[in-house]
Amino acid sequence: MRRLARGPNFATITTLLADGGPATHVMWIDCDDEHLLVNTETGRAKFRNVHRDPRVSVVIWDRDDAYSYIEVRGRVVETVAGPEARRHIDELSEKYYGKPYANKIETERVILKVAPARQRSR
Repeated sequence: MRRLARGPNFATITTLLADGGPATHVMWIDCDDEHLLVNTETGRAKFRNVHRDPRVSVVIWDRDDAYSYIEVRGRVVETVAGPEARRHIDELSEKYYGKPYANKIETERVILKVAPARQRSR
């Protein structure tokens, strides 16, 4: 999990809508020693979804071999906002694009900490 999450590999996060249906988004990904880290904004649907129902599925695939992947099912157990989340989006942008995050931030950046409950890889 860590190897794929720490590299410049893309991920999807699937959250649950209010009606129970899935919503999947392609994301940048990161991790610490215990959690997958997903950075988003408080005004986005994925944030509202996990606030209501913290269950998620995250799939990370190797950019050099799309058949090499890991699926992590778990829960968002913590959110981190403020300067730490803002620094984190710059770090992710450096990892993926080699420069600080340049997109307009419309609400507030937040890190979703996903605690893995089940993992499956290939």
